[in-house]
Amino acid sequence: MLTKWLSRFLWFYIIAMFLVGCHIYGIVVNANGDNVEHLHTSWLVWQGKIPYKDFFQHHNPLTWYLSAPFVAALINNPHIFAIFNILGVFMLYLIAYYHYKIFLLDQNDKISALFVAAVTVSSYSLLWSTDYRPDTFMFVCFFIGLYYLFKFDKTSSQKSLNISFTAFFFGFMFTQKILMHLIVPAMLVIYWLMIKKITIKQFMKAIIAPLIGLSLFLLWLHHHQMIELYWRSNFIFNQYIPKIFEKQRIVYPPTEYIEYYIFIPIAAIATLYFLFKGNILERTYSLMFIVEACFKLFYFSAFLHYIIFWLMLSIMLTFMLINKLPKGKEACYGLLCLYLLFMVFYNYHTTYAVEAKNRLSKTGHEYAFNILTPCDYAINGYYATYNLKAKDAGYYSILLGQIDVLGEKVGVAPKDNLNELVRTKLPKLVSAGVFWNTYWEQRGKSIPVHQIDSALINTYYDYTGLGDLHILKPQYQKHYCVYNGKEWKYMD
Repeated sequence: MLTKWLSRFLWFYIIAMFLVGCHIYGIVVNANGDNVEHLHTSWLVWQGKIPYKDFFQHHNPLTWYLSAPFVAALINNPHIFAIFNILGVFMLYLIAYYHYKIFLLDQNDKISALFVAAVTVSSYSLLWSTDYRPDTFMFVCFFIGLYYLFKFDKTSSQKSLNISFTAFFFGFMFTQKILMHLIVPAMLVIYWLMIKKITIKQFMKAIIAPLIGLSLFLLWLHHHQMIELYWRSNFIFNQYIPKIFEKQRIVYPPTEYIEYYIFIPIAAIATLYFLFKGNILERTYSLMFIVEACFKLFYFSAFLHYIIFWLMLSIMLTFMLINKLPKGKEACYGLLCLYLLFMVFYNYHTTYAVEAKNRLSKTGHEYAFNILTPCDYAINGYYATYNLKAKDAGYYSILLGQIDVLGEKVGVAPKDNLNELVRTKLPKLVSAGVFWNTYWEQRGKSIPVHQIDSALINTYYDYTGLGDLHILKPQYQKHYCVYNGKEWKYMD
């Protein structure tokens, strides 16, 4: 009877938390730098622009091409950020679903599997981090691939191996970061090949679809004559990103992200136990936990969303360990129910507290959305990305002072001259603040990379009253913005 009521509680909680998550992360938190960037990139793709060639990007392109028609359909909808953030919440539920399936495949304990899913979808850190960005979709593909890889372990099904490899490939097409997460699964596949659990024939069949997909991708790059540019933008560039940061290269989660300080210590204990006494899945998760810890503690983890994979692994390892307890499992379940109820309150309270501090940034997104058109140009601010549907004045549009400095260093493209862009294109919205060199800022030196000349600002712009945002004076703004069949242009 207790199991029946616990199961009902967990199912009700998971469904209710979806509504809570959609409200908080779709309505309250509806725009940030990352989701504006990737929605804007999708819009550029819809306009016929080619990533890497026509504008800078350092992620793989599948997110933008899949979402481009939907972004185009919603480009003038004031709820566009909420809609795509809710999509991010739904993706987190897909991740939780495959956590559930992986746990059930190995442990055959529905209650513990439901707890894994419930803790995942209630996590403040995961809800905050899995919004509209390529990483979110990559994680979905990764856990689908992992589930089918271990389903192959149980069934030796060729279909499962095919789905696993194909899911991993699609994860790569969302973002190349999946290659770091695939280190341990790849080692497992090699091990299975060595002991002939996977035959050469099975392996060759499984890589057909990924090889076809990769060949088509390379042909697309070759067609646009940008194989080298893609390599510099996505691999050489990303390899250098950790060198920018000094003070912020390794960031430990602030105490507001309480799940890390609950599940990671337990997962560390679980890892030590499973390395010696675990089955193949438990040892795989333990090794992934160790590899991820090495990446994040000793290499690079500048932002919260860079370490959520570690948390995902920790949640799974925690419940794997609880499932091994000879007694006391019911007491753990009781504490976990209290934890889940607390997390509903915590998500609300903490999110509203954070948003109160970020109101000016949010207002900036809303202001830009309301005044920019597809005919306008815009220049984003320092660490501020607010341009959704206008044209970028230059090749670089995000994190000016960091991205463009590094892009020039690794040979992607020279930095844009913001003063020249203002003179020639008269962007409708610009930032009049200083764009600092992030590399030196991290090392205690204030060295500017860009600042639009004050004479240009005084001549062409009025202050908006928001941060350092300035808007083009009415006499310089053109009208009659129309789509001529190929692009949005002023027709006066």
